[in-house]
Amino acid sequence: MRSAFVASAIRRTSVIRALALAALLVLPATAFAQFGHPFNGAYSGGWGKDQSNRLLFNTAWDGTKVTGTITSAGATLNVTSVDFDYSNPEAWKVTLKAEGKDATGKAVSATAVGTLENVGVYYKIFRGTWTQGTQKADFVVTRN
Repeated sequence: MRSAFVASAIRRTSVIRALALAALLVLPATAFAQFGHPFNGAYSGGWGKDQSNRLLFNTAWDGTKVTGTITSAGATLNVTSVDFDYSNPEAWKVTLKAEGKDATGKAVSATAVGTLENVGVYYKIFRGTWTQGTQKADFVVTRN
């Protein structure tokens, strides 16, 4: 009788340990899943002298690539490509290209080359050089 009780207690302890270990392994994965891909979301900021040209990003990670739209200085642009350099896990190098039309319907292309900072937290900062048409200037956008 006593040995059956001891065996039962050992089984319960083993099950509890296994569940605790599984929880420890699953929690970090769920924490990352809450934010999704670090470049996913809405960003706002500006480019040019004193960031005077409003810049709005609305990007989404579909599992293989980044898609989305950008509003910049009266132009609405569609993201055509985004390349990441993950060599520094805390600050990714990003090259984003987009094409669209300005308010008059004229074709516009833009390129953002910069660094995505604070990758591990919600409020990320993407800063670098913005080129739109023939204009080139520094830009900064922050995740909203």
